[in-house]
Amino acid sequence: MPSVQRIILMLLMSAILASCHKVLPEKDTVYDCDAFEVYTDSIIRGSKIYKALSHTEITNAWHTDNVDPALPSYRSPQLMADALFCKAMHESAYFTPLQIYLSLAALHPAKSMEALRALVVKGRVARTDFPITASNGAWAAAAWEIYCVTGDRKWLREAYDVLISTLRHDQQVNISSQPPLVFGAPDYLAPIADYYPGWMKPIDRFQTISTGVNALHTYTYDVLSEMASELGLKDAADYKKTANSLRGAINDLLWIPNLGYYGQYMYGTYYPILSQATDQIANSLCVLFDIATPEMATSIVARSPMLPQGTPLVYPSINTPKTSSPLVQALRGISAAKTRNENAVIASIGSLWNIALDHPIPAESQAMVLKGLLGMQFTSKGITFAPIIPYHFTGKKTLHNFHYRDAELSISVQGTGDKIAGFFIDSISTSPAFIPANITGKHQIDITLSGNNLPLNQISMVEPVTLPTVPDVKWTLPGTATIKNFKSGYSYGVYINGTFLEEIQTASYSYTPTVPTVVTITPIAEQEYVGFASRSHVIAPEGTEINIPASSITPRRTPLHLIKHRETATKYIELAARHNTRITFYANAPEEGEYFINIGYSNGTGETAMRTLSVNGTDCGILVCPSLDRNDWVTVHPSNTLTVKLNEGPNQLALTYINTTVLLNKITLLKK
Repeated sequence: MPSVQRIILMLLMSAILASCHKVLPEKDTVYDCDAFEVYTDSIIRGSKIYKALSHTEITNAWHTDNVDPALPSYRSPQLMADALFCKAMHESAYFTPLQIYLSLAALHPAKSMEALRALVVKGRVARTDFPITASNGAWAAAAWEIYCVTGDRKWLREAYDVLISTLRHDQQVNISSQPPLVFGAPDYLAPIADYYPGWMKPIDRFQTISTGVNALHTYTYDVLSEMASELGLKDAADYKKTANSLRGAINDLLWIPNLGYYGQYMYGTYYPILSQATDQIANSLCVLFDIATPEMATSIVARSPMLPQGTPLVYPSINTPKTSSPLVQALRGISAAKTRNENAVIASIGSLWNIALDHPIPAESQAMVLKGLLGMQFTSKGITFAPIIPYHFTGKKTLHNFHYRDAELSISVQGTGDKIAGFFIDSISTSPAFIPANITGKHQIDITLSGNNLPLNQISMVEPVTLPTVPDVKWTLPGTATIKNFKSGYSYGVYINGTFLEEIQTASYSYTPTVPTVVTITPIAEQEYVGFASRSHVIAPEGTEINIPASSITPRRTPLHLIKHRETATKYIELAARHNTRITFYANAPEEGEYFINIGYSNGTGETAMRTLSVNGTDCGILVCPSLDRNDWVTVHPSNTLTVKLNEGPNQLALTYINTTVLLNKITLLKK
């Protein structure tokens, strides 16, 4: 064929192919689901298009004419990323500890420091409903991040003293029934009804052994170890030892091997069992804080459930899942970046960008750029880089005007993948990819990636599922139960003293022990989803449970000023700042050994009351007595439960005042 004819034929074929492409365009989304499609410069929801025209404008969503030149900015060929970064930089932030940890410490260190100081009362991290929630761990993570970014030695000492004071104040209260793990509800949950079954009262929620709380508690000791080392103190090794002990306990007790991620929390008064739902914030924190081993971290990101529109906080959920939280997406995204799971990174970016169109997210968008795409990790020694750039995000990406300690940095990344081919500081090749903490002045940082293909990591995309209904169990005799809301097709797991015994498919159940036994029944739907149990049932053969009524204890103060009905008032003893600040009583144990103990109390103060418990002259822990109804001094509630060792025969027990008035109604001991 003559060359001219060949050229004409090739041009004709090219025209045909171009025509076909116009008719059947190839879909080149970054991420898509039924509700929206995400492109590098736009997001489509049905017939509505949100297009980033520049870093200062997104049609139908946002624009600004007042860009603060002093703030960091991000530029790339992906205009939507640029615009959402700029939008977030100009939004008002709440400066919560986890948001400070995510990115606000790096972008607004002075304001972050002020926000953390505002959370300190009397030298300790304050709580809104102490000790029901536990949040000092998030404060520690944020405080350490601020120091790593600023190098402020005064702040380092201040934060260290606050954390030491907080832990000393809390450690007796929060120590759990599974030491060294601690009790406490995470402060990021909302609403409570989506996180805890309805039967759980404040004391039940306090007594949960939460993966999120314990991940943050572990990191607190890591932070203290780092702080002590920086300050030249001798306690660094001891703090690290405690942190590693907590890591081991979390991995032993809270990991679900067949699911490949951590359970939400352990719950139950006497012998706690593990919730089979997953808390996505807790799992991400375990990845980011190196609590999970590398293999476990990879499994968490690959196997933790994701919904098409965004990762839920809890899955399966008690109620229909709510709108995805940007905090969940960001933590999920940077943990996915750490484990090099490109698919999970892309899914997190897609859901986060979609949320950012409608809501202010002043920390999360930047976190996905700094800690996700650029892979920046702030340490006391400097900044390490481990970028991961999905194949959609081609071209040069630059973070301008980034202030770090005494330096001003411009950081650019060229290419895709996660293998660094070149790392340059002011055009000088450097290895490893690291910026030392003592850098000063203006500098240009250039990173070139090799363009390697990232492994095809799996993600677990699922549909919304609600947990099976909590069993309504009625015990007609001490050892005979009926599941009143029994559902055909469900099976029910039976736990005896916290250990799985059997699975039943009937509405009735009987168990007759010869020793004190705690029975817990959980629902199982489709042999896959394990729901929450109802409150555990205690079967105590005669003589194995000791009940000491308050009316048998002397000295006494009948609380007639709080309970007007005299006969009712005689059943209580007032324990207050001026009356019965320390009361003693005796328990006659049938045999030596460990016993569970709690008190029945009423508390109408509106505050949580606490009392130190001692046995035979030794302090054993703190009894926590939340106030459920202000001015209700009649309704009796159980305190938290402690485990104590009793001698055979008489034992002297004592309750010592810590705070707030409480009325004592009874003491209950159960042989463990």
